[in-house]
Amino acid sequence: MQLSEEFESSTRTLMGDELFSMFIEALDDEPPVSLRLNRFKPSAVADGMKKSNVPWCNDGVYLTERPNFTFDPLFHAGVYYVQEAASMFVHHILKQYINEPVAVLDLCAAPGGKSTCALGALPSGSMLVANEPISKRAQILNENIIKFGCQDVVVTNNYPKDYRQTALQFDLILADVPCSGEGMFRKDAKAIDEWSALNVRKCRDLQRSIIEEIWGCLKPGGLLIYSTCTLNVHENEENIEWIVGELGAKVMPVDVRPEWNITGSLNGENSLPVYRFIPGKTQSEGLFVAVLRKDGEHRSTDFRKKIPAGLRKLKILGDDKLQHHSMALSIDPREREAYPAVEIDYGMAINYLRHEAIVLHAETPTGILVLTFKGVPIGFVKNLGSRANNLYPAEWRIKSTHVPPYNPIVNV
Repeated sequence: MQLSEEFESSTRTLMGDELFSMFIEALDDEPPVSLRLNRFKPSAVADGMKKSNVPWCNDGVYLTERPNFTFDPLFHAGVYYVQEAASMFVHHILKQYINEPVAVLDLCAAPGGKSTCALGALPSGSMLVANEPISKRAQILNENIIKFGCQDVVVTNNYPKDYRQTALQFDLILADVPCSGEGMFRKDAKAIDEWSALNVRKCRDLQRSIIEEIWGCLKPGGLLIYSTCTLNVHENEENIEWIVGELGAKVMPVDVRPEWNITGSLNGENSLPVYRFIPGKTQSEGLFVAVLRKDGEHRSTDFRKKIPAGLRKLKILGDDKLQHHSMALSIDPREREAYPAVEIDYGMAINYLRHEAIVLHAETPTGILVLTFKGVPIGFVKNLGSRANNLYPAEWRIKSTHVPPYNPIVNV
């Protein structure tokens, strides 16, 4: 792996020789594979697949190998989410700081990892708005939110400046801001090619503008979870210091254990409580996280009335076809109780997920049906008797024609 001399020099100076050597050696290793179980669709990792638990997330599991997730119907049904272990740290933060229903904005949410992780950690009665500014990525976010199956989630496709104009107020904002991607070098060669000191400075400035624009949407006393998948101090510690100095925030500590191998601040001049996951030291890809509290007294409000009203000014993703399909994948069985459930085998499930025509048994009822695999709903069909119209969203379909043998990743 060829890294620029400028990156190597600046990162070695930042980390020191020992930590830098661990990081460089890890770039040639296979990255750890992890997934997070959807606690609302109970399952357990299959025998032989589980390596260990992710220590900072009750639902997170490291796997012994990287299986072919694409051909697992339970993956498409939202039974689990494939996610970097470091990104599951948001679960630990929310469990420490959030103990009553809250209104949450995930500002840069695609593809949906932190949003779905938050849904598994937030108290019942909370409301999540998952936002993604880039249209194509917002569609992927919407797909993953629907598959996860939770209620009380709204997906929007807006920029921070659009939110600033709504006067919406949130108890918690997740800001996983765009960055130079140094922590993903092991998996993203493009990030290596695009890295430069100039790009780092541009990212730092963009990150500050994003936080400044959204700050007014955070309630007094509310929490901001700032994160990047990069390692330098310019986009991390220096930005946290800027938020403290310019916006009056307070950096909040998170309880961590030494055996997690999470690195604290690398800015020796001002050692703030921040958390850095470094490949080679921590079993994960790279991530930086800090928790900040806005100045002022936090007060609970009836967000179930105020948030929906404010969202009318934004672009909400609510395609009728996809929203109807969400009934099949919902964790609330009442959403689909009017439709008979029909169990299908692995081969037919793959054909269905490819958006191909399928033929059900002759005695199968006609009309709208819910197809299930291993008892888990995967979607709707309209059975005409001689054939069944496939109602699976075409944009979600599996595009490969290959059908490997079924090797369970999780059991339900």
